[in-house]
Amino acid sequence: MKPTLYVMSLLFFTILTLPSLYLSTNVEPNHCFLDDQNTLLKIKYYWNNSTLFSTWIPGSDCCKWSGVLCKKLHNTTTYRVKFLLVSFGNDIVGSIPSTISNLPYLETLIIRGNPNLTGSIPPSIGKLTKLSVVLLTSNNLSGPIPNSFGKLTKLITFHLHDNRLTGLIPTSLGNLRELNAIDFSNNQLTGSIPANLGILPAFFFLLLTNNKLSGPIPPSLDNINFFWLQLGGNRFTGDASFLFGENKTNLVQLGLGSNQLSFDLTNVVLPVGSSNSSLQELDLSHNMIYGRVPAWLGEVPGLNSLDLSYNQLCGPIPTIGGKLQGFNASSFAHNKCLCGAPLPPC
Repeated sequence: MKPTLYVMSLLFFTILTLPSLYLSTNVEPNHCFLDDQNTLLKIKYYWNNSTLFSTWIPGSDCCKWSGVLCKKLHNTTTYRVKFLLVSFGNDIVGSIPSTISNLPYLETLIIRGNPNLTGSIPPSIGKLTKLSVVLLTSNNLSGPIPNSFGKLTKLITFHLHDNRLTGLIPTSLGNLRELNAIDFSNNQLTGSIPANLGILPAFFFLLLTNNKLSGPIPPSLDNINFFWLQLGGNRFTGDASFLFGENKTNLVQLGLGSNQLSFDLTNVVLPVGSSNSSLQELDLSHNMIYGRVPAWLGEVPGLNSLDLSYNQLCGPIPTIGGKLQGFNASSFAHNKCLCGAPLPPC
């Protein structure tokens, strides 16, 4: 993996494992800004004094409370809350309180793994313009993604996966020039992918698996050299061949399975045979893709997961490189007329 990809994947993994930051800071006692302390205590009381907040004691230093980190403002002696984690609390009941928007220096907001957390996402979170990481994941949230998130111009990572969110993906997200990761998988989102996501200069991860999205995949996404692109389990239609190409040197995972895509696979290409080929996982199953299996697939050195089943592909499975013969027959099953190992002979 190239150094830049390694750094990006390491950052992505770090964000996903942030409970390690549940530890307190080394800030000296009594530096908690009073307004921040009052806001945190309101959050605690709103969630009925959940056991997650056992260290949130009035009058103590809130910068040392579990799930809270503070930062010292430049050229001052003032500390403000920059990080809030509310994670895996079965006794967190109700919705997300809009009071959170009264933490103006918040940079990272993580509320995840709370099965009894319901209701909609407060639009007022869009006032927290210093936010760079928002993870509201694996809860039971419903309703739309607020348009106000388009005001979070410092947002880098935005995850809402594993909820019950409905409605459209806001076009306002195209304003977020620093955004490099979206994961809205496993919700009930509808409509299409906003075309203006294709103009984001730092976009590496787009995960929209298992929603109710539809229509053609916008051609503007051809502008992005994705690292992970997962769009499976939706209702996308039309030609997605532009998501391949010799310029897709960063592409590690491409998941388009269980849609209604229809295009000729014969002539699509990827960079192969050198360190420029990063592809490890490819899922095109359960579509209406036709043509032949391209020979380059057998030469991708890191390809370890492949599913072309339930399409309309035809002809012999290429033997160049020998890679494809190492996959199970199920990777090619239920096509129009594919043949050759690992399927029966032609």
